[in-house]
Amino acid sequence: MLSTFTSYQLIARDIPKAIDRIEADPITKRDTDYYLANIGSVKSIDDFVKNTRLFTYAMKAYGLGDMAYAKAFMVKALKEGVSDPDSFANKLTDKRYAEFVSAFNFAALGADATSYNPAQQGVTKNYTAQIGLGALQNGFDYYKGETSYFVSNISNVRSIDDLMGDDRLLTYAMAAFGLDADAEAPATVRAMLEGGVTDPNSPANTSTNKGYAAFVAAFDFVQYGDQATARDAVQQAVPKAIMAGTGLVLVKPTAQYIKGEADYYAANISKVKSIEDLLKDKRLLTFAMAAYGLDASTQTARQIRTMVNGGVTDPLSPANLLTDKSYANFVSAFDFAQYGDQTTTRDAVLKTTPKLYTIESSLGLIKPNADAIQAETSYYLANITKVKSVDDLMADSRLYNYALSASGLDPATTNKDLVRDVLEGGVRDPASIANKLSNKAYARLATSLNFEAYGEAATTRNPSQQPVVDKYMRQTLEEDAGKTNEGVRLALYFERKASTITNWYDVLADTALASVVRTAIGLPDSFATADIDKQAQAFEAKLDLTDFTDPAKLDKFLTRFTSLWEINHPTSTAQTSVGVLFAQPTTVGISTDLMMAMQKLKF
Repeated sequence: MLSTFTSYQLIARDIPKAIDRIEADPITKRDTDYYLANIGSVKSIDDFVKNTRLFTYAMKAYGLGDMAYAKAFMVKALKEGVSDPDSFANKLTDKRYAEFVSAFNFAALGADATSYNPAQQGVTKNYTAQIGLGALQNGFDYYKGETSYFVSNISNVRSIDDLMGDDRLLTYAMAAFGLDADAEAPATVRAMLEGGVTDPNSPANTSTNKGYAAFVAAFDFVQYGDQATARDAVQQAVPKAIMAGTGLVLVKPTAQYIKGEADYYAANISKVKSIEDLLKDKRLLTFAMAAYGLDASTQTARQIRTMVNGGVTDPLSPANLLTDKSYANFVSAFDFAQYGDQTTTRDAVLKTTPKLYTIESSLGLIKPNADAIQAETSYYLANITKVKSVDDLMADSRLYNYALSASGLDPATTNKDLVRDVLEGGVRDPASIANKLSNKAYARLATSLNFEAYGEAATTRNPSQQPVVDKYMRQTLEEDAGKTNEGVRLALYFERKASTITNWYDVLADTALASVVRTAIGLPDSFATADIDKQAQAFEAKLDLTDFTDPAKLDKFLTRFTSLWEINHPTSTAQTSVGVLFAQPTTVGISTDLMMAMQKLKF
């Protein structure tokens, strides 16, 4: 019989070839084909555990084959998931349970647990949630409404009197600079605006409240006259200041989306000759109304028709009677009642409307229409699986923009070099760029498109499908090796787990890993009963954890282990007596915490 060292080396030198032999086994192939053909139809925990064949396959893949009978135990772990650090699976010493629950994450993903791919379903789900969603905090609806009103109406303000005459606009404008319109006397506000900021001795410049100087500098009617509110300092800077001051986070449509809608509008609006034409094209209607702070999806065709047909010439028209002037502004631009089929040839339609739409979109105030979202999503799903690297992703601006938007990042303002570094660094290392950045959107991006961890498989990997099969094959390879030599199995297991070891307590929590280390440094099995901290100190004194991430040093370590194992367990003697050493990886034994938990459960 071959020695432990030789048997291990024969397998370890070409593990893919060894796994190919396992895959070719007729029984293994039949079980794998069944698993892949049926796992996608499992939509609940009950479906999963009731299909013993599927459940047993999955459990074995994670080294839990001997626990496949403990269905009530596993149901509890699956139901609680792994999001909560205090969940059942996370509190178990044996981390294989948490790994299993992470792969079959019904608690977080529900019916999608067996078909969920972070780079596919995960990104598209986030995209539809993020794009145009607005704020993630209470109060967004109020600020969205006020911001939309400001953007739609501020261009009509041509003088100090106009601004002072609209309490809603004045309140918003002053709030952007930390000023409370209700707490300031109108005479004081007027004096500040009339004094301007050119004169160092003007009221605004001499006020102890520096917010006044900033407010007047933006609304500088003294210097800019009736063009004061046409400037970016008013139209864009003021809304941005409001949002920054409130702490609300507005999620903006991508620049590509905005351009696509603007291009469609420009190419088709001249074909519109009546309100009926506009009502027939939902995409044009959505664009036109959104530019004036109106949501076409919440209005009936009858309501819109009534407003537009009433025009704005009559002070008592339906649009003019509304307190909110958004409709009046919209009707003023699309005034078919006054201009007829020439309405869409006017600057108010061709120039002003697209400008307003761009401003509102850039602030995150416009929710993209469903058709446009679906078009981007369809393109993403059709092409993302072709992406095999960070370079591939960055070469396709449409995919790149979609992925960033889904994570809550603005493709137009996010540094591409930083994105590349984030994706190449991944999230496995706590010190990676993604993990160190305060903006967690980068970590979300690197998690969903995890090229660092999964390489070319990043965009096709499904945790509950092929990865489970891969684990099953490796588990079977180790079990087969253990039938003739438990030392080979221990060595293969250690080789597989080595890169995941971050501290000596990880080793001590795993019976098999600890057995390998004790053997390699010449400690007796009885040392396992010593104080846990003393065991960790003894391991640390003899070995350097970083050696386990160095292939050459790891090979040297396992050569020592297999040689010493052979001395202690000659291959000519029976191997059955050492099976107990593999209580964790073979799951022959059950830890105390498992026993106590299982006694409370029935299935």
